[in-house]
Amino acid sequence: MSKSSKPNKSAKQKQSTMLMYIGVGAAVIAAGAGGAYFYFSQRAQSIKGLLGAAAAIPQEAQVVMAFNTKSEPWNKLAQFGTAASQKLIGEGLTKSPLNSLLVQSKTEYSRDVQPWLEGYIITALVPNAAQPQAPAATLVIAPTRDRSKSEAFLSKYRGALTQQGAKFTAKQYKDVTYYESPTKDPNNSVVTADIGGQYVAIATSPLLIQQAIDTYKGSNPSLAKKPIFAKIYGATNQTKVVEPLLQVYLDGDVALEFIGSQANLNLNEAAIAQSKRELDAMTLTGGTQKEGLRFEINTYLKNDNSNPLANNDAKVLNLLPQETFLLVSGVNLYQSWQSLVTQAKGNASSAQLIEQIRKSVKDSTKLDLDQDILKWMNGEFAIAAIPNNQGILVNPGFGFVAIAQASDQNAAKTALDKIDKVAQVNSGGLLPKGVDLKPKQIGDKSVIAWAIGNTNVATRGTLDNNFVFWSMGDLADTFVPKPAKNLPESSSFKILTTDIPKSNGGYFYLNMATALSLADRLLPPEVKSNPSFTEIRSVLDAINGIAVTSTNVDAKTTRLDFLFTLKPTPGN
Repeated sequence: MSKSSKPNKSAKQKQSTMLMYIGVGAAVIAAGAGGAYFYFSQRAQSIKGLLGAAAAIPQEAQVVMAFNTKSEPWNKLAQFGTAASQKLIGEGLTKSPLNSLLVQSKTEYSRDVQPWLEGYIITALVPNAAQPQAPAATLVIAPTRDRSKSEAFLSKYRGALTQQGAKFTAKQYKDVTYYESPTKDPNNSVVTADIGGQYVAIATSPLLIQQAIDTYKGSNPSLAKKPIFAKIYGATNQTKVVEPLLQVYLDGDVALEFIGSQANLNLNEAAIAQSKRELDAMTLTGGTQKEGLRFEINTYLKNDNSNPLANNDAKVLNLLPQETFLLVSGVNLYQSWQSLVTQAKGNASSAQLIEQIRKSVKDSTKLDLDQDILKWMNGEFAIAAIPNNQGILVNPGFGFVAIAQASDQNAAKTALDKIDKVAQVNSGGLLPKGVDLKPKQIGDKSVIAWAIGNTNVATRGTLDNNFVFWSMGDLADTFVPKPAKNLPESSSFKILTTDIPKSNGGYFYLNMATALSLADRLLPPEVKSNPSFTEIRSVLDAINGIAVTSTNVDAKTTRLDFLFTLKPTPGN
């Protein structure tokens, strides 16, 4: 067994930290998804249910990773990707810890494991209550449908390790025999047990094996009976992933810090302490659907969120043309900014960054970011990238547009008029150097172009439903007064957002094909020929697009839906 990991204490949430949980959860998805495939892509047989497998896991478990043991859903992954990305997956599988474990123990999955394995295989990190500062011990639980074959596997496993120097001793605990051997690490052992003929257990601590035995016998509370765990995994509509490949459960006491450690994020103590007070649990669920890979991250609060961001149908998307290849949208930018400001309190570096942003805006525009600009942005907003090769956009091949819904049209007009005046006399900074303001007519809309000589560097104006916009160059010509065909009507957007919630708190959307085409055009040859870039590119080439939405499920639950639309492998 490998060394156990330590889930450092932390985590529970509030509106001001909801954005952080979403962000750090998203950061770990790629690694978690890839690792799950590498570890368990050959698992097989039927699903018994996560609650059933969790019946032998002590309730103190803080990190739980469960993997589907059916072969069919894992085999679906072979239907996606390019030859290069499939090769990388194969190489990763060969180097995976699971494969190393099988090699070390001289066992084969199809011969020694598959014949008895049933249901989910679960890895749990369980702290020692008597030594809370010590690293958590690791417990692996696998349900068995054939006791004789699973016992034969454990015997072969111990025999192989014995040949490599392990010294197993048979011990008895409440009529269950378990086998323990010391390791080179004085803090870890290798302990195996057959628990009641129903579970194969391997742990890094004899105490943990004893806890698992007590849990199985009912004298120690199980994770399956923990209220939040039972609520999550006992619900019939817990996930929209039809047949999950992996499920991860993080107890609120450790969730944020555990994710931070896995994603190499340096989280401040104030955020960790706040999350621990407020967050009940976090979960990650991943699986396939016909378009590719789907993941869900759920955050569960102890108490109702007193100030949630509202779900909406994203009318702002109707203002963008179908060619839009990158989009970040949401609701109430002012409220989101206030949440970040609140979150930054108690963290010197974050607070300093907030002040630097405010100062930069103030120096460049003479406006107060909070009061003059953001305060009226409490409707929908979007920042998008659109292909275009006209005017100043001829070299990059695309430009950006920012759109915001103004609750106070007078405040919005005042702010934009001030920015216009600053741009006229500006000598550099966030805004272009001194521009001329030129009225421009696009259809029935009057807009203002920022011009340097005969070249328009930006355009700003108003749209229907109290939206205002600022865009680069002459990009406004593609969506003012209305786009010929809007983004939600495009076939690409429909495919790349299949089955993710349409009423939500915001989108992240990326059409990978367009983005890579532009990258090929802009990146220098030395970058494109770099081996690291080539490897990354082979993975990106397998992706058609990425879509993410954030949704408030109820007063205590927020969900992120991720859909990675993948290219089919040749022949699929």
